[in-house]
Amino acid sequence: MTAAVIHVNTDLVCLLEKTFYIYDKQIFKNLHTIMFNKNNYLLLFCICLAATGCNRGNKAPKLKFESISDSLYHPDDNYKQTLFIWKHYYEQCMNEQLFPDAFYLQLQDKVNIGSINNEHESDVNKKINILDTSNNKNIFNLFAIVNSSNCSDTIHLNGPLKKDFYREVVNALSISPGYKGLTAVVDTAQMKIKIGATFNNTLRPDSLISLLTRTQDSSLIRFKELLLLPENALLAQTVDIFGFSAEFPLKMELSAQQKQQLDKGVSFDMNMSGDNVRLSLLSDIVRVQVNKRYSVLGRFLKLKAE
Repeated sequence: MTAAVIHVNTDLVCLLEKTFYIYDKQIFKNLHTIMFNKNNYLLLFCICLAATGCNRGNKAPKLKFESISDSLYHPDDNYKQTLFIWKHYYEQCMNEQLFPDAFYLQLQDKVNIGSINNEHESDVNKKINILDTSNNKNIFNLFAIVNSSNCSDTIHLNGPLKKDFYREVVNALSISPGYKGLTAVVDTAQMKIKIGATFNNTLRPDSLISLLTRTQDSSLIRFKELLLLPENALLAQTVDIFGFSAEFPLKMELSAQQKQQLDKGVSFDMNMSGDNVRLSLLSDIVRVQVNKRYSVLGRFLKLKAE
């Protein structure tokens, strides 16, 4: 007995698949009234099987995020110690544990939540901002404030942190010609730092995946392409501080004019973004208050397609 061999044209299969899809359901209900021979039944079975394969082939890959550990970058002892100090400060201030896989970002305002970064470059996405190009007026569908506190506590300073905060103080004072030399009359070795309001902010991974899966926005499509590159990762969660105050004991007398001005308090802007500095004198302590946002801790996620 010789088995019948049926050759199915692939183009015909896909055409029939589309044709069957647009037929009214009633037509399929009446199919049983049509007489088929054995070869017709076998042909129909092969067409249905092939049509199922066409649908599977067009299925979009599933996206998922994976957290990245900073241990991959072999951090040195200074980094580990500084991360520990910030972690301890956060947990004491916020009364909760810090999120896992936290990176120390330094005292900086260049890398923000939603930016794509890799080991050699920051802000790879440049002007493509996930929170601006989402076509979604409600930003909190993608973004959430996990916790916040205005504890204003003093933070312990190791060597790297002293350098970081002192550099910011010098940069802030350099904007004002009348006070850029103020560090010469204070004892910088006894600097104390109090942190301003602290925030834990996060992107919502599930909402972001949903957006990137269905988007037709060319900017977001490019954002997804960049994020899928193996070397890139998304800064998806941050600990931000909104300013700090640095206190220094005087080591020499102020001029009468400076003393009078600082007794009243002096303020000046740092830039056009609303960042500013306030100087004041409390007994023999000079306080430099820098009102500016810094992202100091972060969590990176890697986007993968399955």
